[in-house]
Amino acid sequence: MMKQLHLLVTISIFFYCMDHDTRAQDLKTTWIKENAVKVQSISPEDPDFSDLQALKEILKDTRIVLLGEQTHGGGTTYSAKVRLIKFLHQEMGFEVIAFESGMYDCAKIWQQMQLGNPMEQEVLNSMFYMYATSTEVKPLFPYVDAHMKNSNPLVFTGMDSQHTGEKSKASLADDLKEFLEKHDSKNTTGESWEVFRRKVEDIIAMNREVVDNDKVAFYQILETLKNETANIRNETQSFPDNSGFWLQILESIESQAKRYWGDIQDMDRDRQMADNMSWLLNNPFKDKKVIIWAHNFHIARGLGFILPMGHFLKEEFKDDMYALGFTGYDGSFINFITGNESQISKPSGDSIEQAIKNTGWQYAMVDFINITKKDAWLKQPQKGRLLNFQEQTAIFPNIFDGMFYIQTTTPTVRE
Repeated sequence: MMKQLHLLVTISIFFYCMDHDTRAQDLKTTWIKENAVKVQSISPEDPDFSDLQALKEILKDTRIVLLGEQTHGGGTTYSAKVRLIKFLHQEMGFEVIAFESGMYDCAKIWQQMQLGNPMEQEVLNSMFYMYATSTEVKPLFPYVDAHMKNSNPLVFTGMDSQHTGEKSKASLADDLKEFLEKHDSKNTTGESWEVFRRKVEDIIAMNREVVDNDKVAFYQILETLKNETANIRNETQSFPDNSGFWLQILESIESQAKRYWGDIQDMDRDRQMADNMSWLLNNPFKDKKVIIWAHNFHIARGLGFILPMGHFLKEEFKDDMYALGFTGYDGSFINFITGNESQISKPSGDSIEQAIKNTGWQYAMVDFINITKKDAWLKQPQKGRLLNFQEQTAIFPNIFDGMFYIQTTTPTVRE
């Protein structure tokens, strides 16, 4: 009898817990239906922005919008981001799009575009290759081209401190030398300059080998060039004649070198990315409304002791910035390192993604900024996806300002 009683109690507790979990998830789903934005389309070719009009209220005081991605290989996320960019540009007056790609490479791309070269041609092998070659990103390129000469251009730039593109390989050192010599530099000849140039070429080629003598000489001439550049008076805000721009490039090269050579933590890339973006926002794009395209990791405000780019930007720009993370329920994506397709496991039954899935909506945006005390569940640890569709438990409003949900992710198709 005691065994039977124990079994009965166990079963009762089990079904109570199941019922309690179900009711809790139902409350989350009800809240989402009442508060989230139901998005009808993620097609970049859809000109009807009626489903996105609620974003005007959410982002009304926002100058900087960061658009994330779980991976670099989700085609549906790329499509959604291109559509959001068109909306922000056409309906909300955003003027600049900054990509997670080399700062110098992107400046050189924009320079060539201003000469009349098509964006799709210029980004190849210089912009991050998953962006440059993915068919879902490509609708953005003719769009930017089409607005180049009108009264509302969408300026293209980049903030990444890591330079690996063909334009950096071909002309970064030469353009830097030309700029310095224009301002009577005496440091662009001799053995020190040759060491500097050679190691810059190695760094851009992602060759991490270095001997001690070269490292010492490199850091010495780099410091000299930084001090010299900092004292050059700007003649223009434009690349390639701006000393502030070249100082950011030199500091980016320094960060990349130190990371590759083990002299600093790899996370310094994000600190320098944030510094580059801060310079762009405070100088050539001062008072302009800017969209930033990057991975969820980089746009996050903080991940415990890890401080991504979004952390530093939030500290500086505060409520002027809105970080929109992306997530999803199922599907697959391309692993940008291996090129293989990876399947997305379905989330836990008590996850944020499951609560959104229960609405029956394919796409949604959940705003975290304007939640009230009644919405305490979002302010508590929740299961959800931050990076690469892996589930974590976190307080998501401490990481992102909002979340864009795509039910089924499809892998990007590259050309």
